[in-house]
Amino acid sequence: MAKLLNYLWITLLSVYIISPIDANPLFFDDLIAAAALFYFLYKNAKQKQQQYPGYDRQSHPGHQSQQNSTSGAHGPLTLDKAYKILGVSAGSTLDEINRAYKEKMTKSHPDKVSHLSEELQEKAKELTLELNEAYALVKRYKKG
Repeated sequence: MAKLLNYLWITLLSVYIISPIDANPLFFDDLIAAAALFYFLYKNAKQKQQQYPGYDRQSHPGHQSQQNSTSGAHGPLTLDKAYKILGVSAGSTLDEINRAYKEKMTKSHPDKVSHLSEELQEKAKELTLELNEAYALVKRYKKG
């Protein structure tokens, strides 16, 4: 409910700032509305970080963050582990690796299991991060 209310405030404030109708002919009310809008956007980003602890705006599926590469329950990711996670052999071509990665991602992506329990959703997120890390490592090795 709080999330929905947050989005409602963000939408209303955005419409108010953009609209030509103002409560005050000067720009002070727009400044106050803009400040409130930034507060709600900040609050929304904080909630997202709390909900998804690994959430980082600068981490993308193709990029490997330092946190993901050095931490983990099973130690740092090696090339052998990456091949095992992707389910391919070391002699596989880049096309075979891409196919295996896409196949595993379609099965375990968090959006595919959004209707299941939170525990399964969390496992899907962990598996997705693991797959992304393994794919980035193998791809870097094959290209370089």
